[in-house]
Formats: sequence, structure tokens, C-alpha cells
Amino acid sequence: MARLDAHTSRRLPAPGGNESRKTLRSLLPHWAAAGIGLGAIVLGASGHADTSGAYYESFGDFLRQTKFHGNLRSYYFSRTYTGEATNQYAYSLGGYAGLLTAPLYHFQAGLTLGAGNSLGLNPANPAAVDTTLPGGTVWVLTEAFLQYRHKYLTLRGPDQILDTPWINPSDSRIKPSAYRAFYGELTPFADYAPLKGLSFVGLRVFEFNGRAEGSFSPTNLYFPGHAGGSPVSALYGKSTPGALAFGLKYGSPGKPLTAQLWYNKFIDFSQLLWFDGSFVHKTGTGFDPLFGFQFGSQWSDGNNLLAQVGRGAAGNIQIYGLLAGIDTPHVRLTASYNGITRQNGAFGNGALLSPYTTGYATDYLYTTQMIGGMIETQSPGSAFKVAATSYLMDKQIKVLVSYGGYYIAPTSTFTANPYETDVDVTYSFPKSSGLDGLSIRNRFGWQNGNIQRQDFFYNRLQIQYQF
Repeated sequence: MARLDAHTSRRLPAPGGNESRKTLRSLLPHWAAAGIGLGAIVLGASGHADTSGAYYESFGDFLRQTKFHGNLRSYYFSRTYTGEATNQYAYSLGGYAGLLTAPLYHFQAGLTLGAGNSLGLNPANPAAVDTTLPGGTVWVLTEAFLQYRHKYLTLRGPDQILDTPWINPSDSRIKPSAYRAFYGELTPFADYAPLKGLSFVGLRVFEFNGRAEGSFSPTNLYFPGHAGGSPVSALYGKSTPGALAFGLKYGSPGKPLTAQLWYNKFIDFSQLLWFDGSFVHKTGTGFDPLFGFQFGSQWSDGNNLLAQVGRGAAGNIQIYGLLAGIDTPHVRLTASYNGITRQNGAFGNGALLSPYTTGYATDYLYTTQMIGGMIETQSPGSAFKVAATSYLMDKQIKVLVSYGGYYIAPTSTFTANPYETDVDVTYSFPKSSGLDGLSIRNRFGWQNGNIQRQDFFYNRLQIQYQF
């Protein structure tokens, strides 16, 4: 499954008993860690041989091996409702730009700046603005980290973009979500071909920067103050120590077999054990069957904040998922299912908690659509989804059409059977045109089943230049 708001979230005080995190941050400020590392590399680059094999004849040589990246995005969103809700639209121009220095003794520094601006084109009435896009000038150092990278080991921190099933970039607006965190990955079998794709991952998140915010804070998307998300108003003024996760991964994108097993601890919210595996049977004929399986088990964690404010702790529930399909020379067809068991009296009667994707519709359940999925309905039940993806004109055009239906316990927001249809079309300019990196994408979603909004038509036009 694939992957800045003027109203920046208020920085909330850290909870009591969190002195170890304060001490850690005082010893290693996020800007100083990356800045000192970058300075040391730049000053020492010329004429030094890197233990990884790189040699810099000059400072210019060092710069040539430094990687620069970024994009420029122009976004126009429009929301139209048939029910009792105000139609909305918004425009934003922005993106991000960054660098990853060339390695010196396996050390690198990374900096990425994200920014966005509405150019004054949004409605004067705040209720008519889609606040998931920036309403004014916003900028943030999305990444500022020092990294040690070896064939067998990667260590990185603090400010960075993470990509795991439940702590991920959610990059479908101007910039990705980011995390003040420390990340480590061990690949002990890098020289042993049968297990080369096996790695062990550990990470610890302290603070979160939503995809529409200009600051980091000790919160997640269940706290008020984030554009999007699923805010619980009673959590205003509270905070969380963050999250930690440990993972075992095998394979990589494009390989026939991939699998990952994760333990996630969303501190004072929930704990989640998660498995996700997929297999593509390469037949050599161009018609390749594909299969996927998901399983998760969730239970409450610690001094549960949701229970403290009367919403019920995370349920002791299980999550199931199945996917089947076929890849052909012209189209990929898939059908998928997800089920979530029920526990009365728990949060959402057993809803699956996802603190860093809820409201964003960027979780890894097979049946999540553009506007929402099982996480956003905040209810147990089941869902199915059928999808077709096709590439045309030598892959210059990508077309994705999907339909998702949800069978849930009715809530104050959704009926028992919401559904959503999406059409997603992207045109990428060919390299021969001199416009390599430029693309135009339009995503259209139609959701029904929201009691207040009724029919919800969501259109997103993106023009992007990737460099």
C-alpha cells in the first residue's frame, strides 16, 4: 500500500516522571546533533579516506558525493457534501528540500526543510477552508539527524522520517510526518545470500510532527491541535511519552516474498503485535498470482490516557487481513478483506488504535481508502476492497480505481455500512521531454455513510516536481 498548516500545534508540557527524556534532550539537542556532525564531516572531508572505501580528493569531490533531494508541490483540495456540512476548499504551494552528506568514517548528517504557503488564496471564512493544507506560511526542519551507516548496522537520530507499518511518513500533503526519535537497524547476514534480506529494527519516538504542522510536540493524532487526526477533546493539555517499536523484517519491495513482524508500544495508549506478509508467484508468463496475510493483536498499555478521560482503554482485540490478486502485463487486480474483533466497553467497543495515522488514512490495513478506513470509523467489524491498477503509455500514466465497503457497529459518526469509491490518475512527463520529475496527479474519492456529511466528494489535484 502506498504512502503544513498555519495552525501549528501548541507545545504541551511533558507529563510528570519523564525526567530521563528531558535529560536526554538537554544532552543532545536535535539541531546541535546534526549541525555538529555536518560541520565535522565538512571540515574533515578533504583528503580523507573513508573506512567504507570513499576518498575525497577535495571539498568539491565531497559535495559531488553529497545527495540533495526535494520536491515542489502545488495542491488544490475541494470537499463537497450533500449533508449538513460546509463545503470546503484549500490551496497550498510548498514542499521540502534536503541533503544527506557523503559518508566519512561511516558517519553522515541529514537536513530536510519542509515549507508551505497558501498564497492568500484560501476562503476568508475559516469554516470553508480544508485545514489539512497550510492556511499560511509554515516551515519546519523535518529532518535534522546524524547517522552512522555500516553494512551491518544503521543508527540515526534525532529528527527524522520513519517508515514502519504504524509509525510512518503519511506523505499525502505538502510534507511527510516526522518524528523526534532514535532508530537502529541491524543486518547481521548482509554477506550471507539466503538471509541477506533479514534485518532487526528498534526505535524510540519522543515527539511527533504531523504532516500539516510546523513544530514537534509530545502528542499524537488523538490529541487536539493537529490538522486531521481523530482528536479527543478531553486530551487537550495532556501529553504522551511517545512510542517504541521492535521489528523483524525480511525481503524488500519488488522481491517475491516479504514479511515483517512488529511489536509497537504506544505509551499510555495501546500495545500492538503485528505481522504482515506477501508473496508473488513469478510464473514467467507475465500473469503472476499474488497473496497477502495480516494479523494483529492489540491490548491496553500502562496508565491509559483514553480510559482516564472516560473513553475506555484500548480493547483486547485481534485484527485479520487477507489479500489475493493477479499481476498481468496490463493491469493488477486485487481483492482484500480485514476484520477486527469486538470488546464492549473498550475504546470504540474494540476499535483498532493507530496514534500516528488515525484521520490520515495512511495505515497498512489492506482495505484503507483515500478518505478513510477501519481506523477512521473507530469501530470493530469487517471490510472488503477491490482494486485495479494499470500503467499506460510506457508507464507515463498510472490509473488506480478502487471500491471499499465497511460493515461496522454504528457510531455517532458513521452508519453500519459506509463505503468509498476512489479514482486516482497520475501523468508523469517522460525524460525525453526535458520535464523529467514533473507529474500531474488527480485523486477523486466518494464516501457515503457519514451521518452528518452524507455523500462526501473529495478531489485533490497535485502538480509536483521531484528533484
